[in-house]
Amino acid sequence: MVDKRVIEEIKNNTNIVEIIGEVISLQKSGRNFLGLCPFHGEKTPSFNVVEDKQFYHCFGCGRSGDVFKFIEEYQQVSFTDAVRILAEKLGVQVASPVQHSVHHTSPHQNLYDMHEKAARFYHAILMTTKMGEEARNYLYQRGLTDDVLNHFMIGLAPAERSYLYQRLEKDYSEKDLLDSGLFYLSESNQFFDTFHNRIMFPLSNDQGKVIAFSGRVWQEADSQTGKYKNSRATAIFNKSYELYHLNRVKKGSGKAPEIYLMEGFMDVIAAYRAGIENAVASMGTALTSEHVNHLKRFTKKVIITYDGDRAGQAATAKALEELGDLPVQIVQIPDAMDPDEYLQKNSPEDLAYLLANTRISPIEFYIHHYKPSNNENLQAQIEFIEKIAPLIVKEPSITAQNTYIHLLTDHLPSFDYQQVEHIINENRVRQRQERVKQVTNPTPITMSVTKQLTAVMRAEAHILYRMMEHPLVLNDYRLRDDFVFETPEFQTLYGLLIDNGSISSEDLSRQTKEVESAWYQVLSLDLPAEMSPQELVEVEESRKRALINQQNLQIKKKVQEASHIGDTDTALEELERLIAQKRRME
Repeated sequence: MVDKRVIEEIKNNTNIVEIIGEVISLQKSGRNFLGLCPFHGEKTPSFNVVEDKQFYHCFGCGRSGDVFKFIEEYQQVSFTDAVRILAEKLGVQVASPVQHSVHHTSPHQNLYDMHEKAARFYHAILMTTKMGEEARNYLYQRGLTDDVLNHFMIGLAPAERSYLYQRLEKDYSEKDLLDSGLFYLSESNQFFDTFHNRIMFPLSNDQGKVIAFSGRVWQEADSQTGKYKNSRATAIFNKSYELYHLNRVKKGSGKAPEIYLMEGFMDVIAAYRAGIENAVASMGTALTSEHVNHLKRFTKKVIITYDGDRAGQAATAKALEELGDLPVQIVQIPDAMDPDEYLQKNSPEDLAYLLANTRISPIEFYIHHYKPSNNENLQAQIEFIEKIAPLIVKEPSITAQNTYIHLLTDHLPSFDYQQVEHIINENRVRQRQERVKQVTNPTPITMSVTKQLTAVMRAEAHILYRMMEHPLVLNDYRLRDDFVFETPEFQTLYGLLIDNGSISSEDLSRQTKEVESAWYQVLSLDLPAEMSPQELVEVEESRKRALINQQNLQIKKKVQEASHIGDTDTALEELERLIAQKRRME
């Protein structure tokens, strides 16, 4: 869809370190950069970005790729979309040829269409029907207006259990209906709506497409279990990644300056009623690393605004761990309330003031969160100081450190300011010693990818690297009828080199993950720029010996298996093959 020359121009003018560095924190480590992998949860950095060769590899989960692949996997878009995203960053115009300007739909377009129709159906039931009138009055009593109901596309699933099914059954296959998560099949093989007699909150992805729902009970006599019921996981919905209302977050030319992170839908709606649109919520699940990586694409700062009760404060502590190095502030709702409850008892202006002007830092939160329930207990006070001291040491501002020490001392009847400051200084010294130790004895986490390869694969990767670097080498091998790569992935890459003379990002995007991974294993080789005259002869000899060793191991295994079952003839036959192989190696 995009000219190959334009793709290579974009890649050549993009630094993968800068692109990845926008969403995860990278630290220089020798010639490369290290960070926490955005594709799996980890606490020790294993995500390696190789700047001079412009690719990444994670030693934890094994993912590799170039800058386009990173955008594809991180933002969950196609290769063409990744090209367009990077082109936009560079200010490069990417136009598709006229003959190819066909609108390509998503492979899950039917699921998107069904959810959009369901959202409109539920909203119409709430806003325009007699059966929706009672539910609408309930929402009016909760302080919601028609403007709010329309903005959030809030709806009503009727009590009738197959109302939506009857609306959509003629337009979609049974497979699509079941895959959507909007319906289920009963034991008698009848289709029923997943949601019935609930207030419906549609969830859109960050492109604004409806992908899931959450239904809330609204009648006291309702016997359904659970106040909220969420859509199950589908091909278009992963609750560990999606955030409610993220598609409505207002950004300027780049990321939003800040986003409020809340617990529930009604809390986000309360913020909207107070004039704050940059609020999101996870769908009834704890904050995950996937949520955090998603948030990082949209904002530079998070304001945690969880419920003021004990569970909400525990969730705040866990969220702070997940958010890592992203700048964070916390709003604590008084009297163990959530934002929606606070709004019901106060004015929208009061809530807006609370959200904007009562924020505290993570250290202040931890001081309140970890303070001993019995602050007369000396051991509890010491443990309290030991938890907070390392956090204060990391604060770069001396003024802020002094403020935190005073705040900490207020909760410690057995310690004065100087005593707490002394403990803080001891922590500072320990951290410095630890940093010096890490510098003088670095952890060997940047081991070569090639150590994971067999001897045959190492030799073949060496040959393929030289083919890639030297067209004459490629041509020499192409003219040989006796040469084939033993490793299937390398043979595929060899075919691409013969056909195209090089391997582009677009070529790789059409291959399997195994072939892509093999390509980056080849790229990771650190060979001299100059090639010695006998280098490839020696590598081929090494490959030949490794292949024979592989065959010998297989023959030995057959000898052992035949001997074990008493098959003497086969054992002797395989033993003769082994002896013949060893003679050839002499």
